[in-house]
Amino acid sequence: MMRCLTLRELPKPPIGKTGWPWTEESKQLPEKMPDGSAWPRLSIVTPSYNQGQFLEETIRSVLLQGYPDLEYIIIDGGSTDGSVDIIRKYEPWLAYWVSEPDRGQSHAINKGLEKSTGQLFNWHNSDDVLTPNSLATTVTAIVNHPEASYVYGYVMFIDSQSSVLLHSDNHPLLRGKSGFILPTTWSVANLKGGRQPGCLMVRALVAKLGGVDENLYYAMDVDLTLRLALIRPSFYIHYPVVYFRMHPRSKSCSKYAERAEDRLYIARKLFQRRDLPPEINELRSQAFATAHSFALINYVEAKMYSAALWHFLQNVVYSAHKARRVARAIPSLLDVLCRFRNQIRRFLSSKD
Repeated sequence: MMRCLTLRELPKPPIGKTGWPWTEESKQLPEKMPDGSAWPRLSIVTPSYNQGQFLEETIRSVLLQGYPDLEYIIIDGGSTDGSVDIIRKYEPWLAYWVSEPDRGQSHAINKGLEKSTGQLFNWHNSDDVLTPNSLATTVTAIVNHPEASYVYGYVMFIDSQSSVLLHSDNHPLLRGKSGFILPTTWSVANLKGGRQPGCLMVRALVAKLGGVDENLYYAMDVDLTLRLALIRPSFYIHYPVVYFRMHPRSKSCSKYAERAEDRLYIARKLFQRRDLPPEINELRSQAFATAHSFALINYVEAKMYSAALWHFLQNVVYSAHKARRVARAIPSLLDVLCRFRNQIRRFLSSKD
């Protein structure tokens, strides 16, 4: 068990770094919960690989949560950019860390899950930052809602300099009826997956499901929160839980072609299950339409217009019973065709 840490105990921040989590800390929680019982042990895993530019800010945002029973684990994939020196700097406050080659982020998360012992669990990537008092808020919510498989709050998007770009909770494209749902995250009926950095999960359920699917490199969080929600419902809290960093090297801002097929993989896996309730099976077309729509968007961003066109047509097929959805998809098709035409023109011009 790691007790609540204070700023005085951690290394001094680099010169010029001020504010949270450099010169500010979360409110210290009392040793016991209001009813006199112990706080549940909370295990957080940070999968890390060559994100030394952001790693120290991530680490401090976890350690300075003022939480009485925190188990913090860092699984580094063999970084060569100085990340290991940063990890060693905070080694006294880590339950476990390792730096060795792995099979990617999903594998690293599962390695950390195996080492963890908490009642509650989440992973936080090495470029994301917890907000002040985030853990106190999410733990209190999940303790008060034992029927939930996980709780989640909303996300604040930040840039490389940690400046806030957007709040997911107050943007119309990022909201759902019961919390928020990103356009890049498909849902089934009320199974609304919260963006993973803003989640806190029941560790026993995550372990029961075998952790994250290591066949997924980009949407393992969508898959896991969906599988959790099929066991127990999720619970949304109106609180900014995490700063989600958007920068050129992040997977969310790149690797479009690689990300394109993830939702289709998840949809296929889901609807191959024989234990789905009838009301979920009825939404098969809706789920595949959304998955193909996601693939379409990402292939357009990757400038792979032939693949984008194929997924547009698949989206239309799965949405055929919904005329409004088809109508909304037409501008996407025109955009794909226009880009494809321009690409051909540039190719032909280069041959002249």
